[in-house]
Amino acid sequence: MKRKWLHILFLALAVPIRAIEVPCGTWIELRAGSVDDWHFDHWSDGDTSAVRQVEVTGDAHYVAYFAPNCGDYPALPVVTLYDWLIMLDMRTINAKGYYFGEDAVTWYRVRGVPDQLTDGASADDERMGTGYSLTIDQSFLGTGDYYASVDVSSSPSGVLCTDLMRSLIVHYASTASPAPPLLEPTMVRPKEPQQLLRLNPNNPTTVTIYDIAGHRLQTLTADGVERMSLQAQPVAGCYQVVVQNGDQRTVLRYIVIK
Repeated sequence: MKRKWLHILFLALAVPIRAIEVPCGTWIELRAGSVDDWHFDHWSDGDTSAVRQVEVTGDAHYVAYFAPNCGDYPALPVVTLYDWLIMLDMRTINAKGYYFGEDAVTWYRVRGVPDQLTDGASADDERMGTGYSLTIDQSFLGTGDYYASVDVSSSPSGVLCTDLMRSLIVHYASTASPAPPLLEPTMVRPKEPQQLLRLNPNNPTTVTIYDIAGHRLQTLTADGVERMSLQAQPVAGCYQVVVQNGDQRTVLRYIVIK
């Protein structure tokens, strides 16, 4: 019986081309095995079964296409160099075949739950900066969960990812005591703008303003902010500002002069 050659090529992986010779009419099994950080995608004839049976009826070539697990989150490792600095573990990432520039990396702080990177319509995570590393504020403002989003669609390595990858999510908690909110300026003219600073954006904020006699004049609320814009009272005098930021309660004062 005439024998035919069957060539099997595994694309995108460092394995040699394999060719086997079997009699015509023989059924053989093709198996695309699993590989770390890669998954089987399809065969060159469109079949998507990693394990399949084929009948040899003539010379044929079967190519198994693999793709990296770039859509699996989390995917990229990170390291913390100091208690205020986190960075992508580029040595490990490069060893897996991923190469990208610093401009492809964007860092985010989680608000609520981590965003789905492909769902920009509902994205609310806070953008912190770009680059291989992120320097976190050493004050209480830096507390939170962080991750890096990497656009590998134009990676020069030729990796088959055309999407975004995300790093592990790391939690940063400052060891320093929480810095209290700060009001600037505290010596103002009537209706002069003021800024309430150093709020923890992970907590809701309520600001209540009282006059010297203890009468409540104004109440303001905000959620997910690090600062609030205020306006000094229109009448000269001494005023008390009570700031409730989560469980932290702070009493501040300012003076309005003519």
